[in-house]
Amino acid sequence: MFKQELGFYLGNEKPDGFSGFVDENNLFLTVEIEAGITPDIGRELTFYIREKIRLLKIENLQQFDIFISNIIKEKNLPSGFSFSAGYLKGDIFYLKTINQGKIYIRRNNKLVLLIDSDKTASGFIKIDDVFVFTFSNFVRLLGGEEGLNNKFDHRPIPKIIDEITPELLTKDDHGTAALFLQLKKIDEEEKPIDNFFEVPKKLGSALNLKSYYIRFGQQKILTFITVFILGLILFWSVGIGVIRRKSENNQKKINLTKELISQKLSQAEEVSFLNMSSALSLIADSKDEANKIKKELGVKSYELSGIDKIISDSENKILKKEEKKYSEFFDLTVDDKNAKGDKIYLNDDNLLVSDKSRGVLYEFSLTKKSLDKDQSIEIKKSSLIALFEDKKYFYVEGAGVYQMVDGKAKKVIENDKEWGKIIDLVVFNGNIYLLDQGKNEIWKYMSAELGFGGKNSYFQPDQSFNLSSVNSFSIDGSVYIAGDSIMFKFTSGLQDAFKTNLPDDNIDVNKIFTTKDLEKVYGWDKKRGTIYIMGKNGNYQEQVNSKILSTASDFVVHKEIIYVIQGSKIYKIE
Repeated sequence: MFKQELGFYLGNEKPDGFSGFVDENNLFLTVEIEAGITPDIGRELTFYIREKIRLLKIENLQQFDIFISNIIKEKNLPSGFSFSAGYLKGDIFYLKTINQGKIYIRRNNKLVLLIDSDKTASGFIKIDDVFVFTFSNFVRLLGGEEGLNNKFDHRPIPKIIDEITPELLTKDDHGTAALFLQLKKIDEEEKPIDNFFEVPKKLGSALNLKSYYIRFGQQKILTFITVFILGLILFWSVGIGVIRRKSENNQKKINLTKELISQKLSQAEEVSFLNMSSALSLIADSKDEANKIKKELGVKSYELSGIDKIISDSENKILKKEEKKYSEFFDLTVDDKNAKGDKIYLNDDNLLVSDKSRGVLYEFSLTKKSLDKDQSIEIKKSSLIALFEDKKYFYVEGAGVYQMVDGKAKKVIENDKEWGKIIDLVVFNGNIYLLDQGKNEIWKYMSAELGFGGKNSYFQPDQSFNLSSVNSFSIDGSVYIAGDSIMFKFTSGLQDAFKTNLPDDNIDVNKIFTTKDLEKVYGWDKKRGTIYIMGKNGNYQEQVNSKILSTASDFVVHKEIIYVIQGSKIYKIE
């Protein structure tokens, strides 16, 4: 049996294309698809391969060739895909490459290309052999085979990965991948002998010692009893030995799994700063390894191993995932015991808070903690609010947009029959923007001397977008839109670069928030109780988790402090 030391390199993720790897049940595979597939579908492909190899036992090179061919047919892979794969059976390696795939072996300090293009091969392995499953682009980025060979120089695989990662990340490494595998000798595990001894059959009735005494005499019955007792002792001793050896074997498996997971998590931490998608892939693989050992050994053995905590601690560190406490900042009941906040809106240092049930708009200074209010029956019907300088606005479905003037509600934008479903309101530079989910539009109303001009589409001509899954938008000069598993950025009415690499799938952003004074964009998933923090190009930076985020009704961010409203109270998360 050989101990497997693994290392992985994944280039930056492409929006149209995929690269990934599989390390499962002695299958080692890298895949590179240039175009025609999304990263999510690519991850489904590698998951499918993992599940499929778990159910199969490959006996020869022909079966391995058929296995790879069936995957290609079953998943209907697009043109431009490449595979580099191997299956280890005992001390024989079955190998296959497709298109740009390459497999190298380093033996006795020499690097040799075994196969490339569309080829298969098999051969015997030796202790300390190193195999590299990769593609032409990866080798080219390293300066050819000579450059790849120079990376070894008696280094262990983790050190090789450490050296090539910063070098390749400065180049166009999009969509490339490599898997390094070194085989080292370990002691053979003792085979369990659970089924060696048969369980003794129960006697039909209790032993009749008197009958035995009459038939065999006193001496023979004493001999029988002695043998019977010795048999019980032997059976008990063997049973304890079997249990002990099984426990030792389980511990060996746990230790090997821990070591493999530690390697993957260590690499994930190293690449996370420059390549979060690669780090997330390595974390997912670590969880797969943990689930395998859990199924094999059972929950109790798995829990004792501490593997779950190792992964959790590393994931929290990589994702900067932290459970943060919240504290009470202000209570609206200082004005009225029945006060209750529904929505909040930030402009400079001031918060606008709506209390629909009482028809009240509170203006609250974050710096002075002073409170002013306006009250109107129309506010009870409002669903959206906004604040700009000293002007307070609110939207009433079927009626239009109102402004509070001298303590009274004045309609400043009439209800428009061309509106669909207005779901959000923002005022920026004095202009009013309405997010129309029903008409897939953002309506812009320019501020004028006597109110507001007519509506115009924010989007440039010939631009069309499906906003049916959108929940919210925010403006800092550019427009950010977010909803169920989607985020977009627009500048001057045209879609702008905003590539998100969030650590979780199927994120439902209830509200997206930023301002011209903030350097970050905040996406709130209420169901998860999480706010994801990104740069203004979409790059994931960290996340904030807090119990209050699962129950709050709205949030804003001021000077990187998160303020949330829940009932009558405003809380802050620092």
